[in-house]
Amino acid sequence: MAEWKMKDFDLVGQLGRELLLVEVSPKPKYEKNEVTGKNERTGEIDGYTYELLMKDKKYKSIRVSVSSSEPIITQSELDKAGETFVTLEGVNCNPYVQNGFIALSFKAEGISIKKKQPA
Repeated sequence: MAEWKMKDFDLVGQLGRELLLVEVSPKPKYEKNEVTGKNERTGEIDGYTYELLMKDKKYKSIRVSVSSSEPIITQSELDKAGETFVTLEGVNCNPYVQNGFIALSFKAEGISIKKKQPA
């Protein structure tokens, strides 16, 4: 019987090519509390999380974290802009187990808004 490892799967290569941005939210920074041993919020922002719909993958959604001091667009600007498509640079996918199920965590080195094509 063949043994499969998660590194054998190209999870990033399976992402859609038409990524529709639907939500932007700050990602809180966590640090380990030496007294309790638990990770706790520091009150600082560690980057931003972008909710994306993969238009060419039946609108399945993913959340991608990007470490940056400012978002590429605010949620209020996104709400006014209408359909906003993005591209990701340097995407990494880390699988993990949560409540007995495999989940995926996506991080990118960068994200940018695609220029709209003239009709």
